[in-house]
Amino acid sequence: MRISTEQARLMAYTAKQVFGVNTRLRLFGSRLDDTARGGDVDLLVESDDPIIEPALLAAQLAGKVSRQMGGRKVDVVVAAPNLQQTPLHKIARQAGILL
Repeated sequence: MRISTEQARLMAYTAKQVFGVNTRLRLFGSRLDDTARGGDVDLLVESDDPIIEPALLAAQLAGKVSRQMGGRKVDVVVAAPNLQQTPLHKIARQAGILL
């Protein structure tokens, strides 16, 4: 995993600030490959509760985490009972690491 323990902790804390304390955060994508270089940060936010305005919250989280990561591009995918699930959600759940 190509993020530090402190970065992982800070990302999870920030996700809870933005989306609420009952959310989980998973890192997926190229940052899981220790042999790769560069790349964006892909995050899956999971909630058991409905999320109102998921796009706005995802943009807020992406901006905050990007600043924490020195301007690195951050993509956020949101999963909640009131939102449509895509194949990307399945991939992120299966391959992602809970932060």
